[in-house]
This record gives sequence, structure tokens and C-alpha cells, in this order.
Amino acid sequence: MSRLAQKALELAATQIGVREHGRNRGPEIDGYCREIGHDPTKADPWCATFVSAMVKRAADVLGVPVPIHLTAGCWTLDEKAPPYMRSSQPAPGAIFLLNGHKHTGFIETTTADGVIVTIEGNTNPGGSVEGDGVYRRTRKRSELLCFIDLSAEPVRALTMS
Repeated sequence: MSRLAQKALELAATQIGVREHGRNRGPEIDGYCREIGHDPTKADPWCATFVSAMVKRAADVLGVPVPIHLTAGCWTLDEKAPPYMRSSQPAPGAIFLLNGHKHTGFIETTTADGVIVTIEGNTNPGGSVEGDGVYRRTRKRSELLCFIDLSAEPVRALTMS
């Protein structure tokens, strides 16, 4: 796992227990929105905002560029992911997207039998895609559509001299 993936996951874990105050609002949630340049008064679903804010925080701490498009939308998060970061395999520290692009979060661990432990914003203990806080969840591999691997490195062209 890269330093960026590790740091994003560590930061996400510190947010477990954050809860909404009203619908899709609250001091921490509004902060996630402001960090990525999204208007918190829109009270939009915030799972992608949470992911974007944690990646931005990790990049800022490490002094590296943010490798993803910072967004409040799951579809945009997936569509604007650099091609080299797209993966069909779950890995710790990666970002996942649910089938249907209705939810996103981080993969914390995976098991050989297809169980994936995640950290997600805007969910609940039942796994809703429109929940009330940041939770650690367990999901089946079959629920997940694709992955954005924060540990992936761009392929550099070989130069001939």
C-alpha cells in the first residue's frame, strides 16, 4: 500500500463516529464539503465528498499532488479517475464504488472469501447509500463495481537516448 493510500485510510478511520446534524449536514460534513470546494448548503449526499476530502487531507499531509478529481459525485469520481488508477481488484486503501454508482468509500481489508471491510461516509449500520454518518462496514465483493487504486503509479514512458 502506498503512503498516500495508507494515510487516506488512517484519516478516514479517525472520522468513524461522525454523524449528521440534520440531513446531509453537520460541522464535520460541512467541513468535508468546504475542503473540496463544494457548497455545504446544498446538503447533497456526501459519500464521495468524504472520500475526496480524506484523499486531499492525506495528499496535503504528505506534500504530494491530489491524484483524483475532488468531487461530491460518485459517477464523477469514477469517470474522472486516471486510467492507471482503475482496477478490477479490491485492495486495502483503494476507493470502491458500488454497483450503480450510488455510493463510495475506502477498502480497509479484504479476505480470501470475498469479505471486504470498508470505511464509508453517509451510510449507516445497515449499509444504506443515504445514511447518517461515517461507519466501518462489511460488504461482499459482489456488491462492488470497481476500484480506484490510490497505490497505483502512472506508467512512465521509456526514453531512448
